[in-house]
Amino acid sequence: MSIKENVAQAWKEIIGVVKVDEETEQEGTPETVDFLCEAIEKVDTRATSQDAQVYPVSIIADGMMVDGDAEVKGDIEIRGAIKGNITADGNVSVTGKVQGDLFCKKDVVLISAAVLGNITASGAISLDKDSTVVGNMDANNVTIDGKIKGSLSVKKTACLKKDAVLIGDVDAGRISMSEGAVIIGSLNIDSDFIPSIEFDEVGI
Repeated sequence: MSIKENVAQAWKEIIGVVKVDEETEQEGTPETVDFLCEAIEKVDTRATSQDAQVYPVSIIADGMMVDGDAEVKGDIEIRGAIKGNITADGNVSVTGKVQGDLFCKKDVVLISAAVLGNITASGAISLDKDSTVVGNMDANNVTIDGKIKGSLSVKKTACLKKDAVLIGDVDAGRISMSEGAVIIGSLNIDSDFIPSIEFDEVGI
């Protein structure tokens, strides 16, 4: 039975329940059925379209060890450990251990995490004071409150909080450092982000 036939049958049953007379039923049913069919088709099409773009969150659970590369069509949470490269179309959250390079099309968040490998993100990378990374980082924005041994390449802003320790070079558009943060390496700021400054001639 087609959608239209199903709707027509259901509508007739509804009309029967509310005791609408036959004349009203005959005049109203075709238009109402067409309207309901169009509405159902629109909802069905919209739901199918949305479902095609939504992916479940992949989770590497506590105590779980994965040996091999992972490619994820969405977000991934790493609570256990993985030895291999990770590629994700969504966000990446790490509270466990990663040995391998990480490529992310959105944001990377490290909480009490340990990463041995390079991290590349199209969005932002942030790590708390209990996280350690041995590898280079490349992102739009980076916020660090933990330890990094590797270089930073940041298109916009690199923010180092008070517990941050960075052993490596920094190449960024802007940099923000709290008192207590440590950088052992060279620092290069993109001249495009530096405002034009003029100095008056100094005479004696």
